Amino acid sequence: MEGNGRMEQLSVIIPVYNNKRYLAKCIDSVRNQEYQDIEIILVDDGSTDGSGGLCDEYQKADHRIQVIHKENEGCMSARRDGLRRSKGRYIGFVDSDDWIASDMYKKLMSAAGEKNCDIVSMSYTAVFDEQKEIRADDDTLFGHYERGKNLDIFLSNMMYDAKRMKRGAQPSLCTKIIKREPLIKVFDKTDQRITMGEDAAIFYPCCLEMKNICIMKDYRYFYRVHDRSMCRNRNPNIFNEYYSFYQYMQNCFLKYGNQYGLSEQLRQYVWTFLEEGVNQVFHIKVRRTYLFPYTAIERGSDIILYGAGAVGLSYYAQISDNHYCNIVIWADKRNNSEKIVHPDQIEKVSNMKILIAIKKKETADEIIDELTSSGIRKERLVWICPQEIPVI
Repeated sequence: MEGNGRMEQLSVIIPVYNNKRYLAKCIDSVRNQEYQDIEIILVDDGSTDGSGGLCDEYQKADHRIQVIHKENEGCMSARRDGLRRSKGRYIGFVDSDDWIASDMYKKLMSAAGEKNCDIVSMSYTAVFDEQKEIRADDDTLFGHYERGKNLDIFLSNMMYDAKRMKRGAQPSLCTKIIKREPLIKVFDKTDQRITMGEDAAIFYPCCLEMKNICIMKDYRYFYRVHDRSMCRNRNPNIFNEYYSFYQYMQNCFLKYGNQYGLSEQLRQYVWTFLEEGVNQVFHIKVRRTYLFPYTAIERGSDIILYGAGAVGLSYYAQISDNHYCNIVIWADKRNNSEKIVHPDQIEKVSNMKILIAIKKKETADEIIDELTSSGIRKERLVWICPQEIPVI
């Protein structure tokens, strides 16, 4: 709804391809939305399992439903055809083997109306074997972002949030509503041959065109995880698909130059794809280590290492291998052993630097506050955002 209380029409597009087993649950979840002003467009993408006939039955039963039958050309093409048929001011997408909570679009549309948003997004719940549910915390940029105020922060971290070292905004089109007109412009420009990262190829360029974006911490979309969800990742051609995506996105970002750090965000984003591809195709697990901050610590000096998690273990291994400095105390609250002591032992040693081996800045800040409260001088404390290094 808009701020004046007027209902805005929402068009929900559902591409359908050989998903008759799950299709009724999907369509019913959209039909039964609490948000009333809705049209539903079912795009039968050349199904051969009777899914197309089930779509026709739903069209007869509900005047809000339209059906498009077409030859099989893939999800991107089906979404595009549904988008061109749509009339709503806002567009939502649902995959035909998933389903949504009855209040999902009410929540999204209410946020759009209250804040006059171009895009409103939420997270999703992954469902395994109809039972096990896991909330996907793929977003870090929860909040409301507006051009001229704080939108630059969002755009500079949307693909890769360097501070938290993870993706800033998950790109799935199915967890969002997006204004129709700018969405059509992006769809029409997108390379339809992209088969890997197709949601990202739409969502991130779309964000660059918008004035007002809201990311909600909610989980009203239910993503069904099954063998077909992951089968394409076992395709050896996956690396060609990644490269096509990378080239396309590079071209999209050219006009922005160095603005928002888009090139670096893209490299980090694609690297996560490559890790998964190496694992799926070659069954090689890419490990991560963290580069010791040599520039902050003098060679040959005595230090205290605080933290025995992934970062602390990486730092300790590098120092053990190259003897760059001498670790006098290795401290951690939750990992006491013969080598590792409780942090209260730090107070007994003075003068030497204390290296905080912690990944998250928020956690490191809490540790720094605790140590300074106990009387340790702040100039002794060192925390540098750990730099990840992939190792096969």
